[in-house]
Amino acid sequence: LGSEKDHTIYKVEIVGMILVVQILKEKGGGAGGSMTLGINNQAAIKAMAAFSSQPGHYLINIFHDDLRQLIQTDDARKLVIRWTLGHKGIVGNEVADIHAKRAARGESSPASKLPKSL
Repeated sequence: LGSEKDHTIYKVEIVGMILVVQILKEKGGGAGGSMTLGINNQAAIKAMAAFSSQPGHYLINIFHDDLRQLIQTDDARKLVIRWTLGHKGIVGNEVADIHAKRAARGESSPASKLPKSL
């Protein structure tokens, strides 16, 4: 996806949200219930509701498009996005942190493993 010179923390957070939706699609996406996504970047959360063109907004469009594929119009499931302080105590966060640190060092996933939308 590029180096840290190519992306801001804001953009990286949104890419992380896109990757979560991809994982949910692959794993069956919270069959029958609600899903909660904890984000510690308030600007990224606010941008999800904005319909204005901002730097990096194309990533929000990708997130929304991928989410519509996961949760169809007639589907009762929903995804709740909420602010969390540093992700402490959230199941799976330690694994996500390990992968984020690897990506920051340039150990990116092969393009074939990334969502097609990215």
